[in-house]
Amino acid sequence: MHRRKLGNTELTVSVLGLGSSPFRHGSPALCAELMQQAIDMGITYYDTARSYVNGEESVAHLPALYRDRLVIATKTGRRFGRQCLEDLQRSLRTMNTDRIDVWMTHMVRTEEEYELCTALGGFCDVAIAARQAGLVRATGASFHASTDLILRAIEERAFDVVMFQMNLIGRETVFGSSLRSYREVLLPAACANGVGVVAMKVLAGGELRFGAPRLGILSGTEDVKSSIVSAVRYAAMHPHIATAVVGMATTEELLQNVKAVEGVNDEMLPQFLKWTGTVADMGMGECTRCGACVGKCPEGINIPKVFRLYDQHRFFGMDVVARYRYSELQPNASHCTECQKCQEVCPEKLDIATSLETAHALLQPPT
Repeated sequence: MHRRKLGNTELTVSVLGLGSSPFRHGSPALCAELMQQAIDMGITYYDTARSYVNGEESVAHLPALYRDRLVIATKTGRRFGRQCLEDLQRSLRTMNTDRIDVWMTHMVRTEEEYELCTALGGFCDVAIAARQAGLVRATGASFHASTDLILRAIEERAFDVVMFQMNLIGRETVFGSSLRSYREVLLPAACANGVGVVAMKVLAGGELRFGAPRLGILSGTEDVKSSIVSAVRYAAMHPHIATAVVGMATTEELLQNVKAVEGVNDEMLPQFLKWTGTVADMGMGECTRCGACVGKCPEGINIPKVFRLYDQHRFFGMDVVARYRYSELQPNASHCTECQKCQEVCPEKLDIATSLETAHALLQPPT
């Protein structure tokens, strides 16, 4: 399996990383067996967090020979001082190790959280001290944040490694910051500043696990597995992404994802861009999900999310998952009173009320 250098660190990692979020459904011993299989197949990057059930515990079950072949990243949800240090000590004990390869602060969302991390005595100070003491080899942060905030972190070189989402269908987690901006702004900036990039949400927060038939245009077949393979391969192809982390819980998933990155190398940017263009040409909805309407609806409708699910249904054929995710939305689009509050701030001047009605008719469960 192809490997890439992780920014300016001394670490080299496989283009496919093993994510441990699904380990909550197993036991540490069984998950460790899956990790050994992954290592034998060439995976050298493992992603976990203090909050992931069985994620750190599984590492303790790895034989030393396997542990030494793996770059292990774990995360703390803490931002400041003593609490960060306590989490670091817990992680070391839980994994039965004397060193963490990449220690991250988890899920930074706001400027306030970032500034806590970078303030005197914050996560960054603790992490740098831990690195100097030999307890940590590299520092990092995972982000669910705006393009501007992640760019600031990259340009300030606050962390050795940053982790953010990248997926084939452009499913963002922060409205107003498109994955296009992540591709075109963050990836070049990270490369220029020597910051390593780890991609997450490769399967669009799990939504692509159910397949996207119309992505068959990339592989020539419309089965569920081909769309998953395409999604994994897509993120791994970009030379500025050191590793693409995918959550896996079974040997079948492992084999499928390893096959997806066969032949991937650092000369595949043209194909990455071609696939990006192909998906864009399949159809982009009228809503750009700029986020201007977020919080404007008196009824509390998450308008951009409704339209994202609507687009997944009509452009990618993701009927089942779009309807399922829509069924979880409360309130849904049927609560629109046509008050026009969202319309007043929409830069695209969409007929939002009519579009919500259309989306609801398509996404509501069949009667």
